[in-house]
Order: sequence, then structure tokens, then C-alpha cells
Amino acid sequence: MIKLIKSDGKYVHSTEKQTDIYYKVRSGRLKLRIINDEYSNLIYYERPEKRKIRTSNYIISKSGDFKQLNSILKKQFEVLTEVTKHRNIFIKDNIRIHIDKVRKLGDFLEIEIIYKDLSRAKKQMEDLFHWLGLDKNNFIKNSYSDLLIKK
Repeated sequence: MIKLIKSDGKYVHSTEKQTDIYYKVRSGRLKLRIINDEYSNLIYYERPEKRKIRTSNYIISKSGDFKQLNSILKKQFEVLTEVTKHRNIFIKDNIRIHIDKVRKLGDFLEIEIIYKDLSRAKKQMEDLFHWLGLDKNNFIKNSYSDLLIKK
């Protein structure tokens, strides 16, 4: 499944090849994420698109037979786009940092914080911005799928 590269008690690092197939749905977003051509996650999520830093509500269902699942989904939904990327994943506690090389788009940094307490998550994000020297004004609001569709 996920190739574990390092776990020294401070963080976990893994790499994945991901192909995300986005389907046209009435609301939210629906994608089939194929990981390392071995298994997949069907992911439905909703998030406000108007804010720079966005929170998402999502549901994930794991599947081993992604070819059959994709076949069923294509019969029911139009495919919007496919995003292929190589992702380096760094995880520490509830923080996930992704360094992505996205086909046709380039290199990106993505930060996710899984939270129960939104104010604590905002503080963690501010600390990461400061520690990494990131400028909020340089953030890209659009998802990779949106960027590919606009291209």
C-alpha cells in the first residue's frame, strides 16, 4: 500500500503515485484516487471555494478493485478531468504536508491539518506558515482539477 520511508518518532514519510479521476456531480466533489496502481479511495468532499484557507468535510471509502469501480462511476457520471501526481507525504500527529509533482502543472506544497478544534488548527497553521517562511498571498486557491480544467 503506502511505502513507509522514515519513521523516527518525529514524523512519517511515504511516497505515492496518485491518479485522481474527478466526476461531475450535483454538489461537492467526487473523485476516485488510485494509489500506486494497487488500490483506491472514493472520496466525496464539500468545501467553500471562496476562502483562501479552506476547511473540508469529506467521506472516504476504500476499494481494492478500482478498475471495476471506475467503470461503474463512468456509467453514472461524466468525467471532468484526471490529475496524476507523485506525492511525498510527511505526517506528524495531525499535520500532513504534501510535496506534489503534478503532471502538466508543476510542483506544489500542500498542508492539511486534521482537527477537532478549529482554533487550535488555525494556530498550528500559523505556526507552520512562520516556520516554513510561507506568504499567504502566494497561496493558490484552486484545486489541481480546477487548474487543469482552466488550462
